[in-house]
Amino acid sequence: IEAIPKDDSTLSERRRELHKEVEVAKRNLTQQLVEQQLAEENKLLKEQENIQELVFNLVRMTQIKIDEKEQKSKDFLKAQQKYTNIVREIKAKDLEIRIHRKKKREIHRRLREFAKLYDTIRNERNKFINLLHKAHQKVNEIKERHKMSLNELEILRNSAVTQESGVQLIEREEEVCIFYEKINIQEKMKLNGEIELHVLEEKIRFLKLKIAEKQRQIHVTRKSLPVKSALDADLAVLQIQFSQCTDRIKDLEKKFINPEGENRTRLLPGKDMTEVEMIKKVDALELQLAKKEEKLLEKDFIYEQVSRLTDRLYSKTQACKQDTLLLAKKMNGYQKKIKDATEKMMALVAELSMKQAMAIELQKEVKEKEQFIFTCNSRMEKGLPLNKDIEREWLKVLRDEEMYALAIAEKSQPCSDHTLLFDVHLLRPPQHIEFLEAETRQLPNGVYTTAEQRPNAYIPEAEATLPLPKPYGALAPFKPSEPGANMRHIRKP
Repeated sequence: IEAIPKDDSTLSERRRELHKEVEVAKRNLTQQLVEQQLAEENKLLKEQENIQELVFNLVRMTQIKIDEKEQKSKDFLKAQQKYTNIVREIKAKDLEIRIHRKKKREIHRRLREFAKLYDTIRNERNKFINLLHKAHQKVNEIKERHKMSLNELEILRNSAVTQESGVQLIEREEEVCIFYEKINIQEKMKLNGEIELHVLEEKIRFLKLKIAEKQRQIHVTRKSLPVKSALDADLAVLQIQFSQCTDRIKDLEKKFINPEGENRTRLLPGKDMTEVEMIKKVDALELQLAKKEEKLLEKDFIYEQVSRLTDRLYSKTQACKQDTLLLAKKMNGYQKKIKDATEKMMALVAELSMKQAMAIELQKEVKEKEQFIFTCNSRMEKGLPLNKDIEREWLKVLRDEEMYALAIAEKSQPCSDHTLLFDVHLLRPPQHIEFLEAETRQLPNGVYTTAEQRPNAYIPEAEATLPLPKPYGALAPFKPSEPGANMRHIRKP
């Protein structure tokens, strides 16, 4: 009863205090709850960060594993390709080894054939050498005989000088010629033997080179055989690596196709466009399309105008083609006429120049004849004889007349040529007889000629032969004729 307040003021104060205590308790409780919630929130945020970091690590590990898988697949493909190449190379090497073995057998067979051929050629060479030695001996014997024949010829020549007989000398000369021919034949045989010997030596040298080349190929092939063992070891290592890569790829494939695995999804980067942006882009594209269509219409219009103009020009050119053709034909005709007239004019000019040159020559000849006549008249007036050229011409005229008379006499009275010639000579003056003897010569067949006699034999200049004339035969030396009067028209270069 004493604890109960006695008036209302005390109760109100007590109530206010209690109310304050309740408020303080509420505030403290709220603050505790807020702090507790903040602590839990911080804890959850930390857990979220840890989980995000773990997710990021898992994604990164997944990407790394995917990259490793791709790299392993690439390595696997490379290893498989390398393995295929190595298998192919091994097969090629085996094929090359078989080919080289076959070549080796073929080379051995050919070497045996070459050895047989070499023995045959060596035997033939020895035969030719023996023949060559025999030919040398025979040539030496012939030379000795030739020396003896020369000595005998000298003796016979000395005896021929004393006995004045050359028959034996001529016979010895013929024997010497025969010996010379034999020596020439032996020399030719010797030369042919040396040529054949040289050919055989070249063949032997060529065969030796071939044998050396084949031996070198065999040596190279034998050297390449140890490489096969190294290739076999590499092949075994690559096969082991290939099996390991195959197992690794199978494990990665199992992990990849496992649906229960984590982080199997991967978000694609980029940003999706909104509806407004898509509408704006469509409007921009439609505007560009309208501009392109407008430009296309303008170009079509220009093309139509240009086509019309070209059609008009083409029609005009087609209409003018006939006129152009006629004009070209007329021009060709005029040009041909001008060309013909020019050629005729040039021909007339050339003919005129020739006539002028001929007239000048004739005038010159007339002047020379007039001068000659004047000289003859002056000499005749002075009582002097004419020059030798006129006398020679006059004698030629007389000779022609006498020859003509002689021919008529031969036809009318057959008699010997010597009698007629003697009779004619008796009727001729001495100068005419000398001129006829100088100008006329009788050939072995009885025909008289005025041509200059040419030599038909020669005397050899060799010391071992007699100075007797020998005929030229079919290869007589050529003697050019004297230059004629037309040489004055030829200009020296």
